[in-house]
Amino acid sequence: MNEELIQAVFKKMSEYKPALQKYLITEEDDDDVLDFRILGDLVIKNFPWPIGVELRRLFSGSMRQLDRGRLDQLFKTIERTVQFISFVLVAQLWEERMKNNIELPEDFISQFESRFSVLTLGNYTWLIRSVCKVFAQNDTDHFIIEKKEIFNKKFFELLDFWVPERNEIGHYQINLTQEEIEKRCIEYEEKLKAILIAISFLARYKLVTVRQINVMKQKHKSAKFNHYFDLLNSSDSDFKATEVKIDLFVDSNAVLILKDFKSPSEFLNLSPLIIDTRTEIIDNKDKFSIKKDIFMYTKYQNDKIFYVGTEVTGKCDLSSLSSYPDLILQFNEMMSTILQTGVKELA
Repeated sequence: MNEELIQAVFKKMSEYKPALQKYLITEEDDDDVLDFRILGDLVIKNFPWPIGVELRRLFSGSMRQLDRGRLDQLFKTIERTVQFISFVLVAQLWEERMKNNIELPEDFISQFESRFSVLTLGNYTWLIRSVCKVFAQNDTDHFIIEKKEIFNKKFFELLDFWVPERNEIGHYQINLTQEEIEKRCIEYEEKLKAILIAISFLARYKLVTVRQINVMKQKHKSAKFNHYFDLLNSSDSDFKATEVKIDLFVDSNAVLILKDFKSPSEFLNLSPLIIDTRTEIIDNKDKFSIKKDIFMYTKYQNDKIFYVGTEVTGKCDLSSLSSYPDLILQFNEMMSTILQTGVKELA
């Protein structure tokens, strides 16, 4: 069911990450049989966790029929993918605004506030298109450099395809015949394949949780900072832990996307938009409702941040997290920085 999608995405991904090319079968390897389970697992592992976990579900044995379950999972995979991309762009927008490197038109500011309070698929696509436009107007380099070339009109049209498929409250359309479901499963897999091929450059980057940073200092020597990272690129939630000693320190207790895992001097902090609750110690009954997972921001209402889990499917109140006051503070700082007025209108 997924073989064509997996092969096409993996082939493009291997262009950005040559180490993967050893798994490709060439014309001289006609006698070899391609194991799509291996390639599928590699595709999952080389996308950041929020995308990879949805692909893991899509590639599972229960999704091999052209039925409603597969159709809904195709929707969910693209939605989580678009959500992740939009968060990376917003995180960089926040950084650029803090450094006074970027100006925003008034119409962007007014729309951003209303759209970002309650996120939907349509708002994710608006964010991607609008932030990319702002970066282009300000001649701002993308943190993920491949975006500048690939995020173009053709890519935006791929995203726009999905918007009308949901109703005004964000639910998937439900009144479909079996024939319509089968046709859409095929059509939407093609759309998903095109989007994943376009963003396969993410194989170059690493999503990590900074679990801990220790300072190591000896007399007459400069300090070293020992970082303990969890690598959030995996086909299951048993993330690989890695220890890195460097001369500088990155943001602690945060989810970061890195350009160079071995020397993490260039990074974007994706918190409070993406958070990791797995380090939380459940030391009182108020925390019993907390689930250990990677969570994605969905809305901000009544001075409260709401998140959705990547593995946890039920509603989860995270307000008893030890870091929750800091998350609220970070979110308000991000919004006030992005929404600050007094900038001149861009042409």
